[in-house]
Amino acid sequence: MAKKNFSLFEIEIGKNFPKGISTKVDWEPNTNIIEAEDELIIEVELPGVKKEDVSIVLQRDQEFIIRGIKMQPRLNKSQVTYYLFEREFGHFYRRIAFDFPLDTNKIQSFMEDGVLQITIPKKKAKKISINIK
Repeated sequence: MAKKNFSLFEIEIGKNFPKGISTKVDWEPNTNIIEAEDELIIEVELPGVKKEDVSIVLQRDQEFIIRGIKMQPRLNKSQVTYYLFEREFGHFYRRIAFDFPLDTNKIQSFMEDGVLQITIPKKKAKKISINIK
């Protein structure tokens, strides 16, 4: 299984995770975050990952936690030698936080061709008139 080399900073910050959050992470998926006029789109590359092996959690209405596992395919041979091993396998984790209001009641997600897409509409800002006395 391919392992990520963690920097000292990542190791130290990992010690501060609250209980219940796994710090065992082998890789971080490539992600696009796209802001449109009325929505936010998150695209996560997860080739070879089954959608049943992906978890998406929304915390505090502005923080997404995407985690899961990509199993390494096993060959039907007793001994193999890898001459090149670039594909990522194992547990993955991605945290994405936003500082603007999102309409969390209308989140949509789907996975197609190895790409997870999450679409979140933005909340419309209310305009309030204030009388000056």
